[in-house]
Amino acid sequence: MGDNSALCLQYLIPRKKGIMIRLAFIILTLSSLVSAWWLAGVTGEALLPPLPVQQLDHFRLNRNLKSYLDKIDVLIQPSSTVCSQKKDIPVLVLVTSSPTRFEHREAIRSTWAKHLPTYFIMGLDGPTIEDLLVDNYVEAKKYSDVIIYNFQDHYQNLTLKTALMLKWTSERCPTGLMLFKTDDDVLVNPWMLKRVLHETAGRDLVGYRKMNNYLHRDEYSKWFAPRWLHRQDFISEYLSGTGYLINGKVIKKILETAFEVPMINLEDVYFTYLVAKLRLGLNLTHDHRLSPYRPVVNVGCLFAGLASAHSLAPREMRDSWSRVEAAAKSGFCDHFVDSYWSEWFLY
Repeated sequence: MGDNSALCLQYLIPRKKGIMIRLAFIILTLSSLVSAWWLAGVTGEALLPPLPVQQLDHFRLNRNLKSYLDKIDVLIQPSSTVCSQKKDIPVLVLVTSSPTRFEHREAIRSTWAKHLPTYFIMGLDGPTIEDLLVDNYVEAKKYSDVIIYNFQDHYQNLTLKTALMLKWTSERCPTGLMLFKTDDDVLVNPWMLKRVLHETAGRDLVGYRKMNNYLHRDEYSKWFAPRWLHRQDFISEYLSGTGYLINGKVIKKILETAFEVPMINLEDVYFTYLVAKLRLGLNLTHDHRLSPYRPVVNVGCLFAGLASAHSLAPREMRDSWSRVEAAAKSGFCDHFVDSYWSEWFLY
């Protein structure tokens, strides 16, 4: 069959007269492939969702942290805190939250915040003071644990929010306590956190250390960092922003040094790596118990091995808390945690 086909082609396209036809056939095939490739690219771009609004333009105009902080006033804060009451506390917890995340704050108040002095820091739901939600005002008066600053609250302003957290702590709690910075979707295990505090006493910064990472250059990424904002692609080490401890003795030094370092939108990379590690030479202590992950299943003994677990919805936090509390009170999980617990149980 193959020989007959070849004879037919030779008959239809004589060797001498068919060179141009063969060449035209090759060009036509290549043109078709290029056209198909181009069409696929155009179609792919058309099907992609619109780029997210990154809200990074203000960094093009100004990256001096101090000039931002000088213009941001505190609008609401507790009249009295555990620091002003001169209570002897080993750790102060400050939670980055957003104006509309009422359920997350309620879940924290009804669970682990009963065991730890905890305050929530946030901005406004818009660019002006008129965007202060009435419900936030009522919430602050009711619980006396909300600190609201006059700046627009969005994800790309986390560096500002963390800086305000450091400023507030240095002004309201100028003591040797440890500050635990965390997020409002993090479940904290107070019993394991106290163990971490004891075992890492005197360290500069303690958290889950990320090693040898590259910045996200994809504009669709939640952690997008354009090259004009930070030229280097490689970050050798930093502590995950989901939860890390800062020694109160270095808080003011970190904040003052940050005034000399151009801001970027990734608060954990900025404060723990660019400022604390590179500029100040502070040690970043890794502790896997301050985890940016969560257990694969909702089992009390898996949570018992963590000081913090990330990415829990309010209902999940309440459900998991009952297991954490039961494990801590019974001691049932102690042997498992000390002998068998592993990060393989997380995701």
